[in-house]
Amino acid sequence: MAIIPWSSEKFAPVGRCIYTRDGEIHNGPFTDEHIIPFGLLPKGGDWFLPESSCEACAGITKKSEDMCLRSTLGLFRAQLDLKTRRKKDRNKPRQVIFKRPDGSSEIKEMHHNDLPKYCIGFKWPAPGILRDQPSSTYEYDGELTIGYPQGEVEKFIPDQHGIHLGRIRMLDFARMLAKIAHSYAFAKCGIDTFQPMLLDLILGRTENAPYLVGGDASGSPPDQPEILHDIYPVGCRVEPSGAEYLLVAIRLFAFIGMPRYHVVVGKKLKDLSLLRSAPSIRT
Repeated sequence: MAIIPWSSEKFAPVGRCIYTRDGEIHNGPFTDEHIIPFGLLPKGGDWFLPESSCEACAGITKKSEDMCLRSTLGLFRAQLDLKTRRKKDRNKPRQVIFKRPDGSSEIKEMHHNDLPKYCIGFKWPAPGILRDQPSSTYEYDGELTIGYPQGEVEKFIPDQHGIHLGRIRMLDFARMLAKIAHSYAFAKCGIDTFQPMLLDLILGRTENAPYLVGGDASGSPPDQPEILHDIYPVGCRVEPSGAEYLLVAIRLFAFIGMPRYHVVVGKKLKDLSLLRSAPSIRT
């Protein structure tokens, strides 16, 4: 599976923390904030906001990102040879748990290139705020989905057998998506174009992720065999209230057919020429 290149994009230094709410003071020094996490990009590709996160916020966001990058997506990242700060660990054998039909299991040590290539994602409904759901919704109504080249897993795992995929936490995954969406909107649209709504989720102050982070309810996304990650802003109006929101659509590992997510970054304050279609959703 050949890795797809990623085009870098440069942004001016922010000089303050992008996770600051009105009335808060986040002291420097400020670190660079990767829009797409460092570990999800190929060598030579990068995409970050310079001087845009205080050390305290960087420490918080790193925890949920690390859970996703190491456990949920770690094997796939290694197979694609994406960036890592733990180069010495990349080629170490992995303990793989195989499950038999009778309930017993076997542990084998294997190199990542000897394992089937698969990517983990989630099929979620649209964010609750777009469906008139209460903001106190904490549990996802969704399911795990696996993307892989046709026949790859079937050849590796006998019928009725299974394999342990790794640790999976929807909340950490949603927080990573929220961080991507907020930093992208800040960089591409400007903070004056929306009233931020994701800060408490990103910084671990709330767990109501399904209210603002969900799936694309418009249908299955198209095949994108040449796209590593697809991310763009979307305008949305909710009827009959007429409330307008700025969404960011995120599709990680689009080339292997993974789901597209919609993340509500905030109330839209200005019209933007770069927005894709602005649908109306009736609750």
